Amino acid sequence: MPVAVITGAAGGIGTATARIMAEAGFELALIDRGGAQPPAGAAGMGLACDLADPGSVETAFAAIVDRFGVIDALINIAGINHQSPIAEMAAADWDRMMEVNVGSMFLTAKFGLPLLEQGTGKAIINMASVSGHVATVDYPAYVTTKAAVESFTVALAQEVARRGIRVNAVAPGWVNAGFTDKALAETDDPDALHAAARTAHLLGRMAEPDEVARAVRWLASDKASFVTGQTLFVDGGFMRKH
Repeated sequence: MPVAVITGAAGGIGTATARIMAEAGFELALIDRGGAQPPAGAAGMGLACDLADPGSVETAFAAIVDRFGVIDALINIAGINHQSPIAEMAAADWDRMMEVNVGSMFLTAKFGLPLLEQGTGKAIINMASVSGHVATVDYPAYVTTKAAVESFTVALAQEVARRGIRVNAVAPGWVNAGFTDKALAETDDPDALHAAARTAHLLGRMAEPDEVARAVRWLASDKASFVTGQTLFVDGGFMRKH
Protein backbone atom coordinates (compact mmCIF):
# COMPACT_ATOMS: atom_id res chain seq x y z
CA MET A 1 0.00 0.00 0.00
CA PRO A 2 1.21 3.56 -0.67
CA VAL A 3 2.00 5.68 2.38
CA ALA A 4 0.99 9.30 3.03
CA VAL A 5 2.47 11.49 5.76
CA ILE A 6 0.06 14.23 6.84
CA THR A 7 0.95 17.05 9.23
CA GLY A 8 -1.71 18.99 11.09
CA ALA A 9 -3.66 15.75 10.93
CA ALA A 10 -5.92 16.50 13.91
CA GLY A 11 -7.40 19.68 12.40
CA GLY A 12 -10.45 20.00 10.21
CA ILE A 13 -8.67 19.86 6.85
CA GLY A 14 -6.15 17.33 8.19
CA THR A 15 -8.88 14.98 9.42
CA ALA A 16 -10.71 15.18 6.09
CA THR A 17 -7.50 14.61 4.16
CA ALA A 18 -6.59 11.58 6.26
CA ARG A 19 -9.98 10.02 5.62
CA ILE A 20 -9.92 10.69 1.87
CA MET A 21 -6.35 9.42 1.49
CA ALA A 22 -7.29 6.28 3.43
CA GLU A 23 -10.29 5.76 1.16
CA ALA A 24 -7.89 6.00 -1.78
CA GLY A 25 -5.87 3.10 -0.37
CA PHE A 26 -3.09 4.88 1.50
CA GLU A 27 -1.60 3.87 4.79
CA LEU A 28 -1.21 6.92 7.00
CA ALA A 29 1.46 8.50 9.17
CA LEU A 30 -0.42 11.28 10.94
CA ILE A 31 1.55 14.03 12.65
CA ASP A 32 0.12 16.61 15.03
CA ARG A 33 1.43 18.43 18.09
CA GLY A 34 -1.05 16.63 20.32
CA GLY A 35 -1.03 13.41 18.33
CA ALA A 36 -3.60 12.05 15.89
CA GLN A 37 -5.05 8.66 15.11
CA PRO A 38 -5.99 7.13 11.72
CA PRO A 39 -9.69 7.11 10.85
CA ALA A 40 -11.69 4.03 11.78
CA GLY A 41 -10.67 1.12 9.61
CA ALA A 42 -7.60 2.88 8.19
CA ALA A 43 -4.09 1.47 8.48
CA GLY A 44 -1.31 3.59 9.89
CA MET A 45 0.06 5.37 12.92
CA GLY A 46 -0.22 8.65 14.79
CA LEU A 47 2.74 10.69 15.99
CA ALA A 48 2.91 13.58 18.45
CA CYS A 49 5.47 16.05 17.16
CA ASP A 50 6.48 19.68 17.55
CA LEU A 51 6.98 20.55 13.90
CA ALA A 52 9.02 23.63 14.79
CA ASP A 53 11.63 21.49 16.56
CA PRO A 54 14.18 19.76 14.27
CA GLY A 55 14.85 17.01 16.78
CA SER A 56 11.17 16.23 17.18
CA VAL A 57 10.65 16.06 13.40
CA GLU A 58 13.72 13.85 12.95
CA THR A 59 12.41 11.49 15.62
CA ALA A 60 9.00 11.33 13.95
CA PHE A 61 10.51 10.45 10.60
CA ALA A 62 12.73 7.82 12.19
CA ALA A 63 9.53 6.18 13.47
CA ILE A 64 8.04 6.43 9.97
CA VAL A 65 11.13 4.72 8.53
CA ASP A 66 10.82 1.92 11.09
CA ARG A 67 7.14 1.38 10.30
CA PHE A 68 6.95 1.92 6.53
CA GLY A 69 10.44 2.25 5.07
CA VAL A 70 9.25 4.60 2.30
CA ILE A 71 6.57 7.23 1.73
CA ASP A 72 4.64 8.18 -1.40
CA ALA A 73 3.06 11.49 -0.40
CA LEU A 74 4.04 14.22 2.05
CA ILE A 75 1.13 16.52 2.84
CA ASN A 76 1.96 19.60 4.90
CA ILE A 77 -1.22 21.03 6.41
CA ALA A 78 -0.06 22.10 9.88
CA GLY A 79 -0.33 25.81 10.55
CA ILE A 80 -1.15 28.36 13.22
CA ASN A 81 -2.54 31.89 13.18
CA HIS A 82 -1.93 34.98 15.26
CA GLN A 83 -3.84 38.26 15.25
CA SER A 84 -1.76 41.35 15.95
CA PRO A 85 -0.57 44.44 14.13
CA ILE A 86 3.18 44.63 13.62
CA ALA A 87 3.67 47.42 16.16
CA GLU A 88 2.12 45.33 18.94
CA MET A 89 3.37 41.88 18.00
CA ALA A 90 5.96 40.16 20.19
CA ALA A 91 9.02 38.97 18.31
CA ALA A 92 8.46 35.50 19.78
CA ASP A 93 4.98 35.33 18.24
CA TRP A 94 6.32 36.36 14.83
CA ASP A 95 9.10 33.78 15.06
CA ARG A 96 6.72 31.01 16.09
CA MET A 97 4.51 31.71 13.08
CA MET A 98 7.50 31.42 10.74
CA GLU A 99 8.77 28.28 12.45
CA VAL A 100 5.45 26.42 12.32
CA ASN A 101 3.92 27.62 9.05
CA VAL A 102 7.07 27.61 6.90
CA GLY A 103 9.91 26.07 8.88
CA SER A 104 7.94 22.87 9.44
CA MET A 105 7.70 22.36 5.68
CA PHE A 106 11.47 22.72 5.37
CA LEU A 107 11.97 20.14 8.13
CA THR A 108 9.49 17.58 6.80
CA ALA A 109 11.01 17.93 3.33
CA LYS A 110 14.53 17.61 4.72
CA PHE A 111 13.76 14.35 6.51
CA GLY A 112 11.10 13.12 4.10
CA LEU A 113 12.86 13.48 0.74
CA PRO A 114 15.03 10.36 1.12
CA LEU A 115 11.87 8.32 1.81
CA LEU A 116 9.97 9.89 -1.08
CA GLU A 117 12.77 9.04 -3.50
CA GLN A 118 12.16 5.37 -2.73
CA GLY A 119 8.38 5.62 -3.06
CA THR A 120 6.17 5.43 -6.12
CA GLY A 121 3.89 8.49 -5.93
CA LYS A 122 6.64 10.96 -5.00
CA ALA A 123 4.42 13.97 -4.31
CA ILE A 124 4.61 16.82 -1.82
CA ILE A 125 1.57 19.03 -1.26
CA ASN A 126 1.86 22.17 0.87
CA MET A 127 -1.05 24.11 2.33
CA ALA A 128 -1.00 27.70 1.13
CA SER A 129 -3.89 30.20 1.27
CA VAL A 130 -5.52 33.06 -0.58
CA SER A 131 -4.06 35.07 2.31
CA GLY A 132 -0.71 34.81 0.59
CA HIS A 133 -2.15 37.10 -2.10
CA VAL A 134 -4.82 39.17 -0.35
CA ALA A 135 -3.66 40.65 2.95
CA THR A 136 -5.94 40.84 5.97
CA VAL A 137 -5.58 43.68 8.45
CA ASP A 138 -3.95 42.61 11.74
CA TYR A 139 -2.71 39.27 10.35
CA PRO A 140 0.67 40.28 8.87
CA ALA A 141 2.52 37.20 10.08
CA TYR A 142 -0.01 34.75 8.65
CA VAL A 143 -0.08 36.58 5.32
CA THR A 144 3.71 36.52 5.15
CA THR A 145 3.96 32.82 5.93
CA LYS A 146 1.42 31.84 3.30
CA ALA A 147 3.19 33.86 0.62
CA ALA A 148 6.41 32.15 1.68
CA VAL A 149 4.79 28.71 1.35
CA GLU A 150 4.21 29.31 -2.34
CA SER A 151 7.79 30.49 -2.90
CA PHE A 152 9.10 27.48 -0.99
CA THR A 153 6.92 25.20 -3.10
CA VAL A 154 8.36 26.57 -6.35
CA ALA A 155 11.95 26.41 -5.10
CA LEU A 156 11.56 22.85 -3.86
CA ALA A 157 9.84 21.75 -7.07
CA GLN A 158 12.85 22.98 -9.04
CA GLU A 159 15.27 21.25 -6.71
CA VAL A 160 13.71 17.78 -6.73
CA ALA A 161 12.17 17.49 -10.19
CA ARG A 162 15.06 15.42 -11.56
CA ARG A 163 14.51 12.98 -8.71
CA GLY A 164 10.96 12.41 -9.94
CA ILE A 165 9.34 14.26 -7.03
CA ARG A 166 6.50 16.68 -7.70
CA VAL A 167 5.80 19.61 -5.35
CA ASN A 168 2.60 21.65 -5.41
CA ALA A 169 0.47 23.77 -3.10
CA VAL A 170 -3.25 24.09 -2.41
CA ALA A 171 -4.59 27.56 -1.59
CA PRO A 172 -8.07 27.53 -0.04
CA GLY A 173 -10.29 30.49 0.54
CA TRP A 174 -12.36 30.49 3.72
CA VAL A 175 -12.89 26.94 5.03
CA ASN A 176 -15.66 25.82 7.37
CA ALA A 177 -13.15 24.47 9.90
CA GLY A 178 -10.10 25.41 11.92
CA PHE A 179 -9.47 29.15 12.00
CA THR A 180 -13.07 29.85 10.94
CA ASP A 181 -14.40 27.77 13.84
CA LYS A 182 -12.25 29.83 16.20
CA ALA A 183 -13.46 33.09 14.67
CA LEU A 184 -17.10 31.98 14.95
CA ALA A 185 -16.58 31.05 18.60
CA GLU A 186 -15.09 34.45 19.39
CA THR A 187 -17.36 36.75 17.40
CA ASP A 188 -20.44 38.45 18.81
CA ASP A 189 -22.12 38.22 15.41
CA PRO A 190 -21.63 34.84 13.65
CA ASP A 191 -24.30 35.73 11.11
CA ALA A 192 -22.18 38.67 9.96
CA LEU A 193 -19.17 36.39 9.54
CA HIS A 194 -21.17 33.96 7.42
CA ALA A 195 -22.48 36.88 5.38
CA ALA A 196 -18.92 38.07 4.82
CA ALA A 197 -17.97 34.60 3.59
CA ARG A 198 -20.84 34.61 1.13
CA THR A 199 -19.75 38.00 -0.17
CA ALA A 200 -16.08 37.05 -0.40
CA HIS A 201 -16.53 34.06 -2.73
CA LEU A 202 -18.10 33.88 -6.16
CA LEU A 203 -19.83 30.67 -5.11
CA GLY A 204 -21.36 32.44 -2.13
CA ARG A 205 -20.09 30.19 0.65
CA MET A 206 -17.07 28.79 2.44
CA ALA A 207 -15.39 25.54 1.41
CA GLU A 208 -16.01 22.35 3.33
CA PRO A 209 -12.87 20.50 4.48
CA ASP A 210 -13.57 17.59 2.12
CA GLU A 211 -13.45 19.95 -0.86
CA VAL A 212 -9.92 21.00 0.04
CA ALA A 213 -8.92 17.42 0.83
CA ARG A 214 -10.07 16.17 -2.57
CA ALA A 215 -7.79 18.72 -4.25
CA VAL A 216 -4.89 17.44 -2.15
CA ARG A 217 -5.75 13.88 -3.12
CA TRP A 218 -5.75 14.80 -6.83
CA LEU A 219 -2.33 16.43 -6.61
CA ALA A 220 -1.00 13.31 -4.87
CA SER A 221 -2.38 11.03 -7.58
CA ASP A 222 -1.14 9.91 -10.98
CA LYS A 223 -3.83 12.11 -12.51
CA ALA A 224 -1.56 15.05 -11.67
CA SER A 225 1.61 13.33 -12.90
CA PHE A 226 2.66 16.30 -15.07
CA VAL A 227 1.85 19.00 -12.50
CA THR A 228 4.61 20.50 -10.38
CA GLY A 229 5.58 23.89 -8.98
CA GLN A 230 1.95 25.01 -9.05
CA THR A 231 -0.58 26.47 -6.62
CA LEU A 232 -4.10 25.10 -7.03
CA PHE A 233 -6.65 27.62 -5.75
CA VAL A 234 -9.62 25.92 -4.10
CA ASP A 235 -11.27 29.20 -3.26
CA GLY A 236 -14.79 29.30 -4.66
CA GLY A 237 -13.76 32.22 -6.86
CA PHE A 238 -12.31 34.28 -4.01
CA MET A 239 -9.33 35.43 -6.04
CA ARG A 240 -11.56 36.45 -8.95
CA LYS A 241 -13.34 38.86 -6.64
CA HIS A 242 -10.15 40.32 -5.19
